[in-house]
Amino acid sequence: MSQDSPRTPVKRRGPARWFKVTVITALVLANLAAGFMLWAVYTGRDFLNRADTDREVSGSLDEITGDTMTFLIVGSDSRAGLDDLTNFGQVSGARGDVIILVKVDRTGQAMKMLSIPRDLWVTIPGHGENRINAAYAFGGSKLMVDTIKQNLGVEINHYVEIDFVGFRGLIDELGGVTIEFPYPAKDDYSGLDVPAGRQRLDGKQALAFARSRHYEELRDGKWVPVDANDFGRTSRQQQIIKAILSEMKSPSTVTEAGSIARTFSKYVTIDSRLAGSSVARLAWDFRGILRGSIDGVTLPATGANKGGRSVVVRKEPEATQVLEEFRRSTAREGQQAEQPLKLRVLNGNGVSGSARAMGDKLAGLGFEIVDLGNAERKDYRSTTVIVPSGREADGRRVVSALGYGVVQVGEVDAGYDAVVIVGSDAS
Repeated sequence: MSQDSPRTPVKRRGPARWFKVTVITALVLANLAAGFMLWAVYTGRDFLNRADTDREVSGSLDEITGDTMTFLIVGSDSRAGLDDLTNFGQVSGARGDVIILVKVDRTGQAMKMLSIPRDLWVTIPGHGENRINAAYAFGGSKLMVDTIKQNLGVEINHYVEIDFVGFRGLIDELGGVTIEFPYPAKDDYSGLDVPAGRQRLDGKQALAFARSRHYEELRDGKWVPVDANDFGRTSRQQQIIKAILSEMKSPSTVTEAGSIARTFSKYVTIDSRLAGSSVARLAWDFRGILRGSIDGVTLPATGANKGGRSVVVRKEPEATQVLEEFRRSTAREGQQAEQPLKLRVLNGNGVSGSARAMGDKLAGLGFEIVDLGNAERKDYRSTTVIVPSGREADGRRVVSALGYGVVQVGEVDAGYDAVVIVGSDAS
């Protein structure tokens, strides 16, 4: 087979060592906000601004009762501080642009990340049905926490928030991040415009890539939409955070990290419980965690229309299965999940370069691509992940990472964990 080419003081309690350690690891590996928080904690809590709603959000947070801890990390779409609003639209206030749940265990060595589509249709307490990101606009961090707990049935122990300016500032302080583009790519709405190949993105272009929902690639002389939706956007955010973590793996001194923290710390907000005098030292002690991989999935959802509004709703039974796995995940399960799956990727839609493009995307999401090729058929409408019987969870892991696709049990040759057949939904 040929290959396809006013603040009220809050009394603080001294957290135990494991608590501090997991704070660090969660913030290190979460997603967009994680990179910022890592650099901030390197220099101690004096650089972390507590949110104006500290007391309010803390009232909605759950007490830690066991050996795991769950963070809600929100990327706000606040335009405050941006000098050029050309590609940001006319939006007042702020909404939850990035919504991520991160669960860690007391060892600080394993974690599970769950990305929530911002257009997910939910019931917002006191406001009826709406997109989940509207909860932030209606009631800030507290209502966002309450909405997620009510609709997803998860425990939330801590809250972290970051905005556009902080994101862009970190990338520029790092000197940029590197992303591989299989084709020239653009998004006329977010402002993304890059040639093919290995590209060094500055803060502005990295933010445009992470925000892209109208992503296009130049294939065979034509600009075509590729994952031009909220699910594709989530995948691109995961690519960016991995690129950030790659840049941050080996800072030579705490002082280096401090200079970066000072750039964006005023844009980061946390709940009051995260304060701790020795956090900076612990962050340095556990910097090696950066070398690990990220086990991240996206809540399965599908497009829908609600009163003339384009939204997404939970895709069942897959969404319930993902949520159950997230709730019961432990350190041992997390460590096993962090082993990269070995994938064979086949072109099943007949579009030239589809297997290679999918391979690049999956590699960016932490999977190991062993082989590329062509499927026997070219009429696959849905991207299909074939796994052996009993390994359906591996298939769901791939589908969740992509944000689309179906899992099918079938024969998989030795040397692969799964076979991914690219369907027309990928292009």
